[in-house]
Amino acid sequence: MSLAVCQIRIHTSTYKSIMLRLGLIKKICFKFSFSRCCFLFKVSHHLAVTEDTVRKRLQRVREICQPQIYNVTWQRQQTTGNVWISRKHDLHYCISPKIGCTYWKQFMRFIADDYPKGTQANISKPHDIDRYYTHYHKVSKLIESRLPNPMTMGEMSKGRSFTFTRNPYTRLWSAYIDKFFLPDFWLNVAPAIMGQTRRNATYFEKRQCGRGVTFEEFLRHIVQQFPKKLNEHWEPIHKLCGVCYIDYDVIGKIETFEDDSHLILHKFGFTYLKPNKTSKLVRAVEELTMLVKYNFDLAGPRTIGCFNTEDVATLLWKAFQYNGYIHDSISLPMNLTKSEQFKTHPKQVFMKHVIDTLKHQVDHNMDLKFQKINLMKEAYGRIPKKILDGIKDVYRYDFEMFGYDNDVFKL
Repeated sequence: MSLAVCQIRIHTSTYKSIMLRLGLIKKICFKFSFSRCCFLFKVSHHLAVTEDTVRKRLQRVREICQPQIYNVTWQRQQTTGNVWISRKHDLHYCISPKIGCTYWKQFMRFIADDYPKGTQANISKPHDIDRYYTHYHKVSKLIESRLPNPMTMGEMSKGRSFTFTRNPYTRLWSAYIDKFFLPDFWLNVAPAIMGQTRRNATYFEKRQCGRGVTFEEFLRHIVQQFPKKLNEHWEPIHKLCGVCYIDYDVIGKIETFEDDSHLILHKFGFTYLKPNKTSKLVRAVEELTMLVKYNFDLAGPRTIGCFNTEDVATLLWKAFQYNGYIHDSISLPMNLTKSEQFKTHPKQVFMKHVIDTLKHQVDHNMDLKFQKINLMKEAYGRIPKKILDGIKDVYRYDFEMFGYDNDVFKL
C-alpha cells in the first residue's frame, strides 16, 4: 500500500521530522485499514508542523535574549516564578498563571499521584482532581522550587521542561476578571491597590474589603509597581519563568493551547493522557462549574460586610458574558437570587440556570463569536493613553519574544 495516495502535502521545513515517523507508520498501515493509514499520517504531519512552530518560537526567544542577558538593568530583573517538578519523570513545569495552569497543575499532580489519599478510585484522569485542591494544597510527591534556583534552572535546561505564554493584553484582562471583578482578591491584594491608586479610598477599602477595583486602577497599579516584583498572575512571562536563562524544551501559547499541549504530551511520553474530544457545550459546563463552586465558596462568614452569595451570582453572570459564554443580551433574573431555593442551595440553583441558558443559546444559534474580544477592546478603549503606553513598556519583551502585536486594537 502506497502512502502517497493519502495526498498529504509535506512542507519542506517539516520533511525530516515527518520522515522519521514514516517508517513506523508504514509498518502499522499493513495492519490497519486505508483510512486508518491516512489518519496516522495526518496526525504525524500535524505534530511535525507544531514541533517546527515551537522550534522557531524558541529560536526567536534566544535571538532576543542574547543581546540582553549582559545588560545590567536586565540582570536586576530577577526571575520570580515557581516550578513543579516530578523527579520520577524528570519533568519540570514553570507555572504561568492565567495560561492554562489549572490543566497543567492537574496533569503534574496526576502523573505523580499527588492528590488526596482515599480518592484514587474516583480519579482516573487529571481533570478529576478538584480545582481548589489543585491550586491551594501543598504538593507532597511533587517538588516545588522557587526561581531563581541555580540547581533547578540547570536541571531544566537539560531538557524535559516547559511553560506557556499568552498575549499580555488578554492575560491582563483575564486576570482582572477572575481576581478583581470577581471577589477572589478582594480581601488581600485589592485593598493595597485601592490604597495606592485612590486618593479618596476609605479605611474599609484599604484595609478590609477591596471591592470594586476598576480595570484602569488595576493597570495603573502594574505600571506604578514595575520593575518591582509583580503578582505571579500578571508578572511578565519572560521574567516569571526566566526564558533567557533556561533552555526550555517547549514554550507553548494559550492561543495554540490544544496543539502545543498535544506536542508536550507526545514529546514526554504521555500521549495516553490526551483529553478526549468533547463538545463546546460540555467544555463550557465543566469550566463554569469549577468557577461557580470556587467563587460561591468564597462567600463565607469571613466576608460579611464585603460580599454575599447574591453578589457572587450577579458578578459571575457578568463575568461569563465578558468571557463569551453567555450572550450579553441575556440578563440574570433577579428573582432567581431571591428564591428560597437559592438561599439554601445557591451553587446548584445558579449553575442549573447557567446550563439552561447555554442550551438555549445553542438551540437558538446565538452568535457569541466576537463578543469576548469586542468587550475586552471596549474596556481597553476607556484606558488613558499614558497607562496603555506604560503597559506596553512593562510587557515589551513578552510582546517581542513571543510574537505579539503591542497594539491592543489589532487583536
